[in-house]
Amino acid sequence: MTVESGAATTAALPNQPLPNQPLPNQALADQPAPEMPDQAGEFIQLLTPEGERIDHPDYPLELSAANIRDMYRDLVLVRRIDTEAISLQRQGELGIWASLLGQEAAQIGSGRALSPDDMVFPTYREHGVAWCRGIDPVKLLELYRGVSHGGWAPEEHKFHLYTIVIGSQTLHATGYAMGIQRDGGHRLLRRRRHQPG
Repeated sequence: MTVESGAATTAALPNQPLPNQPLPNQALADQPAPEMPDQAGEFIQLLTPEGERIDHPDYPLELSAANIRDMYRDLVLVRRIDTEAISLQRQGELGIWASLLGQEAAQIGSGRALSPDDMVFPTYREHGVAWCRGIDPVKLLELYRGVSHGGWAPEEHKFHLYTIVIGSQTLHATGYAMGIQRDGGHRLLRRRRHQPG
């Protein structure tokens, strides 16, 4: 692009600012911040920096020794499944395998915190959540080996098929939620969750 000003001519590459013009980010930085809604409410902390649990009356945690043992069992099993799948992938038996190494606790914790009606739209490494939803690990291996398009019924397990494209699960989840909302299902789900059972 060429800009003429009086006797001077200035050449600029596309997407380059002209001399004496603010950078696009500068122009944004000079604008006042938009009004934010009042973030009233107290700060809630459930863990110390050392990872110790802090009791809070609104967030009770009642875990029996059996609950803790079962969660630990899940952690160990999904790590073992992951280790085996990594080995298979390195031997050429799986086309790809996205390891969950280091994410086991987050996945088992979030998977066990789901209500039975919650639908999961996983990324490509949510093997721990799949385990909590009752998906047979062999079905996951079939998918990553390329001999299946997904061997489980998403509605039955409330666990959708994996999305390999990064971030696309958010669009699927949003569309699903909008569909429930438009169908009036959010009121039905809310009633189901708050009924004593």
